[in-house]
Amino acid sequence: MFLRLSGFTRLAAVLVVTLAAGTHLHAQDVAHRIPLFQKGAIRVLILSGQNNHDWRTTTPCLRELLLNTGRFDVRVNEEPTGMTAQTLAVYDVVVLDYNGPRWGPTAEAALSSFVRSGKGLVVVHGANWAFSGLVVLGAHHIPTGIVEPAWTEYKNMVGGVWSDRAPASGHAPRHTFVVNIVDPNHPITAGLPSSFTADDELYHNMHMTSGVHVLATAYDDPRFRPPPQKQTSVAAARGWPHLDMNPTGRNEPLLWTVHYGKGRTFYTALGHDVKAEEMPGFSTTFVRGVEWAATGKVKTPAPPLRSWAQPITNVH
Repeated sequence: MFLRLSGFTRLAAVLVVTLAAGTHLHAQDVAHRIPLFQKGAIRVLILSGQNNHDWRTTTPCLRELLLNTGRFDVRVNEEPTGMTAQTLAVYDVVVLDYNGPRWGPTAEAALSSFVRSGKGLVVVHGANWAFSGLVVLGAHHIPTGIVEPAWTEYKNMVGGVWSDRAPASGHAPRHTFVVNIVDPNHPITAGLPSSFTADDELYHNMHMTSGVHVLATAYDDPRFRPPPQKQTSVAAARGWPHLDMNPTGRNEPLLWTVHYGKGRTFYTALGHDVKAEEMPGFSTTFVRGVEWAATGKVKTPAPPLRSWAQPITNVH
């Protein structure tokens, strides 16, 4: 006896077989790639290659901070546009040191699916300008004239982005300030001093989503208001959106976490350049944030607050 299948049924059967084969090959590919990494290390992919900040020095710095802990194995991708789900499959966490044009539907879907499935994302400093609908900035903060529609899902993953809508985002001139831990019980901040010093840009008026969990803030001191001529030059600069560079006189969130699907995101507004990234406060919270995003927990290092610009021996 023979059973005749309709065209739709035959197509469905082919799709099931194809998906099953694809899943098998996908798992096989991951299994083949894992031995290429340091055994037991958290596997990290840094996405870079474009930024209005000096990514050619900050990306290597971020990589070294992670490697010096002895807990991570790190790769760098300077062309995220070609990224696929298969690219990301072997990694535990993605770090964004990227601020540039959108990547296209395949790469963007790959990242959102990666995080939503239970993996980690860490976003550093100006990487939350990217994909927000603002003009794409080139090297040395020069507007390129490229303006693309916002990637809405990115804001949901990151928890807060730059915006020129009131209240407009911005920052006062770079200066030294105190970062205060407001949640000392989170795995990223547990056991750290109640405050630390940063020499950085203090971002304000980030446009936040619901569900953001703030870990640390800093007071945006009105004393650091830029001179009038500086405000005028920024406002008049061709191609720049309308930003507010005046301090708010409020405690602004600088470190936060977001749960996206089954995954975890850590955002740090710190990290303008290598000098800022090598400071103990950034360095410690960054490496701990990457570990938490990847695993949901943090092994407390000793000492609790230090720069990871240089490795230490006997790290466990």
